[in-house]
Amino acid sequence: MKNRKTVFEIISEWSLKSPDKTAVEFNGDRLNYQQLESQSCRLADYLLSHYPDNKRDRIAVYLEPGVMMPVVLLAILKAGHTYIPLSHFHPSERIMQILDDSSTFLLISTRAMLNKTAIDKVFPSTLVVEDIHYPASPVTTLPPICENDLAYILYTSGSTGKPKGVAIEHRNLSYYLNWFNEDVWPETRATLPLTSTLSFAAAVTQLYAPLLRGDTLFILPADSLNEPEVLLRWHQQHPDGAIYCVPTVWDELLRYQASSSHAWALPKTVFLSGEPVSFDLKERTFQQIPDVRLFNLYGPTETTANCSFAELRPGKNVTLGKALRGSEIMIVDESLRPVAEGEEGEICAFGEGVARGYINRDELTQQRFFTHVRADKRSWGHRTGDLGKMTPEGEILYLGRIDRQIKINGIRIEPEDVEIVLRQHGDIDKALVRPIQENGRQRLVAYLVSRNPSLATNDLRRFLQDKLPRAMHPSHFIMLETLPKLPNGKLDVNRLPEPCPQRPELGYPVKTAGNELEQELIDIWQEVLGFRELGANDNFFDLGGDSLQAMKARLLIRKRLFSEIDYPLFFNNATPHLLAFIVPYYVNDDEPAFNENNADIEALAPSSQQRYFLTLDQLSPEPSAYQLAFRLTIKGPLDESAVEWGIRRILEGNPVLRTRFDLDRLQCLEGDYPIEAIPIERLTAFSPDGGKNTLSDRRLLELISTPEMDVEHSPLICFHLISLTTQRHILLGRVHHTVFDHDAIGLFFHQFVDYVRAYSAGDRSYRIGSDERYLRYRQQQRRTKDQCYLRERQFWLDKMEDYLAAGADATAFPLSDSLDGENYWCILSDTLTQAIKHYAQQHRTTPFVCMLTAFTQLLKTTNYRHVPIGIPVSNRMLTENATTIGCFVNMVAYYDDAPAQESFHTLLIRSQNKIHAILDNQTLPYDVLMADVRAKGWSDKLRFPVSFNYLTAMPPAVQINETAYQITDIANHQARLDLTLSVYDDEALALCFNYQQAAFNAAEIAALSHQYHQILLDIVQPNTALLCSNL
Repeated sequence: MKNRKTVFEIISEWSLKSPDKTAVEFNGDRLNYQQLESQSCRLADYLLSHYPDNKRDRIAVYLEPGVMMPVVLLAILKAGHTYIPLSHFHPSERIMQILDDSSTFLLISTRAMLNKTAIDKVFPSTLVVEDIHYPASPVTTLPPICENDLAYILYTSGSTGKPKGVAIEHRNLSYYLNWFNEDVWPETRATLPLTSTLSFAAAVTQLYAPLLRGDTLFILPADSLNEPEVLLRWHQQHPDGAIYCVPTVWDELLRYQASSSHAWALPKTVFLSGEPVSFDLKERTFQQIPDVRLFNLYGPTETTANCSFAELRPGKNVTLGKALRGSEIMIVDESLRPVAEGEEGEICAFGEGVARGYINRDELTQQRFFTHVRADKRSWGHRTGDLGKMTPEGEILYLGRIDRQIKINGIRIEPEDVEIVLRQHGDIDKALVRPIQENGRQRLVAYLVSRNPSLATNDLRRFLQDKLPRAMHPSHFIMLETLPKLPNGKLDVNRLPEPCPQRPELGYPVKTAGNELEQELIDIWQEVLGFRELGANDNFFDLGGDSLQAMKARLLIRKRLFSEIDYPLFFNNATPHLLAFIVPYYVNDDEPAFNENNADIEALAPSSQQRYFLTLDQLSPEPSAYQLAFRLTIKGPLDESAVEWGIRRILEGNPVLRTRFDLDRLQCLEGDYPIEAIPIERLTAFSPDGGKNTLSDRRLLELISTPEMDVEHSPLICFHLISLTTQRHILLGRVHHTVFDHDAIGLFFHQFVDYVRAYSAGDRSYRIGSDERYLRYRQQQRRTKDQCYLRERQFWLDKMEDYLAAGADATAFPLSDSLDGENYWCILSDTLTQAIKHYAQQHRTTPFVCMLTAFTQLLKTTNYRHVPIGIPVSNRMLTENATTIGCFVNMVAYYDDAPAQESFHTLLIRSQNKIHAILDNQTLPYDVLMADVRAKGWSDKLRFPVSFNYLTAMPPAVQINETAYQITDIANHQARLDLTLSVYDDEALALCFNYQQAAFNAAEIAALSHQYHQILLDIVQPNTALLCSNL
């Protein structure tokens, strides 16, 4: 790869090979390769002739997307200069820091950019592209360019409060782009448009790679990644298109497409870079785009763009892959010595893609860059600051950061950089900036010690506006009298308060909504931003909103108010009051408004989950078997009014809990029962269970008779509040499965404690989120069924046929009319639990798959060795909001015909492959599949008399003032199947064997439990006596 041509030399050759082919296209404007070559050479000539004293110098570029962008960059490179890209998100003070640090002698921009920013007033050495008068023909000779000459300098956040410039040489650029075009692009040959700003390393790939191949460079408008409609419309017109973005943006795009009524097609080639890719995001990508090619590109700016890559696949772990061809990655210790395979260390990259270093930062360059000598080979390397380890397959696992550096939306942020700027404010004495996880995303929180405790949030944002890019602005500012410290004087991070959902101090009063439309918009603000008590004049961005949250808000406006608001319109009218004037004029006529008083049949149709449990309810001899129960234990003084108010607000905000079904019309009437129809029954019990001031689950259910829940004529939820003493109380909830599932218990608890907190604080106006989310899920399910049912139905029919061919046969276990059952509990020790989870991690799978595989191995020793296993799975994560209360459970059938003597590791690999294929096809309703199975005469053999259920842990207890609240589910002892193993994922795994007494006796279940426990022991720690306790 040595002595390769420069990027601009190769692009120039295409002007001879394909002069008339379109080289660049933007919004209908085009340049062919001959025009691109001619204009870039003339501009290079202009630079050389008009600035003869500045040879091989530095030029800043401040351009909007357009066909002149590649012209200017190529001209600078041809003239032997180095370009420094600036972007619209850079505030003016940041721009001046970059111009000063880089010793830029010239700024090239457009008249439009200068009119917006007035940067030429403070940096007069500015060249306006439109004002250039080119000579008729070149008058100077282009200088020779060496591979070690600088091509460009990219600036990133610095821990000293000033950005640091990464110096990229021509050889770095040529090497990386040559790798991309030879090793990655041929995999899909997809058209990758330029969506990134030039200040991000991603632009290097997007801009130069197509031009080097002689293809067309498509440039999309600025902020197109924040405009899903613009982006998806382009991909609809270019079905071979690819996308290159950070995982956060891709996640929002997936959610947008899934919730949109328009049948948008997503790109089939996806390059994710700039942030860690979560397993969940990867899996959802394959669920929505089964034939997608998904690549994970890793590498800091100091490695040009990327230093490793991996193609991600469904069901497989997310890794950073392997080093680029011709490069090397090592995991090293603090002394820069390679660690042993599997050990953690710092990820270091070596090769031609590694930058020269940081300009004007020799000491930092010596710290982060070094020469590695091994045998007779010397390699230039970079310490990334990322923690990682190497897998046995030679792939890299990302484990986090060594230092405080973080990435938000792909932007590198040094918290110290933000702290230094905040401390420049006259009212701030101390500042500490830390990341938090908020709704699955990283956000910044600033803890400030200020001499002005009433310092307004919007004043702080205005202060930061000219100093830091918006992505570096904290989402929350928390005022403290002093930073908490440990006795040794170090910061006590555990005592730093969490952000409060209360409206921050904004420097202007709260204005109540003047009309219903303003209130709708305020509700959207509160749902997206996580605040309460907001007003009509509260600016979305004053409250810490960013571009991705703005995308969510615009999506909700589109869905609820049926109005298309683009990003610039939203940005310039970012209060509910201003938008209320605009929304009516941007109505989307393609999506008619849903009117609850005049709903059509589609809107009233129950979800597939509701239809399934309605059928079971009507057929079951004991409908109470389809009720879920939970207990909310209250320790401390009881504020009965707060409890009642919280329950009422939950019922108000989740109308699915007040559903009535019309079975004649098969309609779901959400919110049909008034809140008053669901009272909280009050009871008092005295020191039962031997004076322990508690009630076992069974005693609790015996004390309160099972309610009759008629799906047509009575509410499907009820509550009983029992006082055992003045300091111990239990709220018992029972809910029908048609409107609730196990995961909803935790969601119910989160809402409950939020409302109790609000009530305790005197806030009676507090409301949580949307009140029609499950209704929208039902509508979404109806809209998307045609596109996914056909594919998944064929998958499942093929799968069922495979099960039969492999010997699946449940005919020896007919359905029982009796639901007489019992539960047998076993709690695994902490040691065994952690060993299982560690084993799963080592084998790149999940505890769920391990426990299921062990269960199938257990069944091989019983008469149930040839029966399918039913597995309930939740589709909640496929919805627009994973916190929606309702029923999302679908049943899937699993069967493994492996011989009992097969090794567990072999079983595990097969189980993992099978289960991930199943989870990729989980949306087809089980009752729809069973209709086909019955039609083929397979139902007797393929029904499942046993099931396996892996349940999420309940939330931890919450303390509010002097009272503690804790929620737990109550396992139903009634048995719908012969045997169900439920695994509760907690700090110690809890196993519940629910069995029909007609199929098993207690001694047999105890023996099965012991045998299952022994299987787990043999897997993770043979011959070690790890204990479990029986309850």
